Amino acid sequence: MSLVLAHASAADAARIAEIHMAAFGRNGMLLAQFPTPSVRRGLQEAIEAKALADILDPRITVLVVQEVEIEQQSPKNNGRIIGFAKWIHPVATGENYAETPWVWPEGTTWDVLDAWTRTVEEAEKNVLGKSPCYRLTFMSTDPLHQKRGAATMMVQWGLEHCKREGVPAYLESTMEAAPLYSKNGFTVAATMSLSMKGEGDNTDKVYQEVACIFRPWLKIEI
Repeated sequence: MSLVLAHASAADAARIAEIHMAAFGRNGMLLAQFPTPSVRRGLQEAIEAKALADILDPRITVLVVQEVEIEQQSPKNNGRIIGFAKWIHPVATGENYAETPWVWPEGTTWDVLDAWTRTVEEAEKNVLGKSPCYRLTFMSTDPLHQKRGAATMMVQWGLEHCKREGVPAYLESTMEAAPLYSKNGFTVAATMSLSMKGEGDNTDKVYQEVACIFRPWLKIEI
């Protein structure tokens, strides 16, 4: 079996949502924002709808990695997507473009969602200012297929565009995924944190992510 990088089609939206929930379903921030199984079922539907909108948006490239069989040197698509990534293309200052907004499910914990959104937006503003960039908004690999190179394929697609166009790339990463981005030339530019109640108790816990930037004009020493 080999892995092939491709552009997503509208028919892929449901599988993208499935992978997203499989990869992030136990993430502390996701559980705080969407606290019950019924809300998370609604979230998966929201992710599918947003994925479809993004696939149809010419300013967003949604990538998928598929498993294929090689038969007589001709790929045969098995129809199984194992990962996806969403790259928003650079938006120039003053350009009239607006990404399709999320529609969150009933039962969303709005105070946590709003507080984290403000934290993330402030970090992006501090790191990027008004610089156009390629922005990796979501990337997930099916947990059953991790460490096979799918994530690197999807990251490198965006970085090659950055190199050709001379613009940076930006993303927010969980702490667990940060080493992957570091290996691909990103540097940590900011740490984002939010204090919130732990799942199933009233203990204050701090959730953290990092904002990462790739600058193609800088040589990275490894």
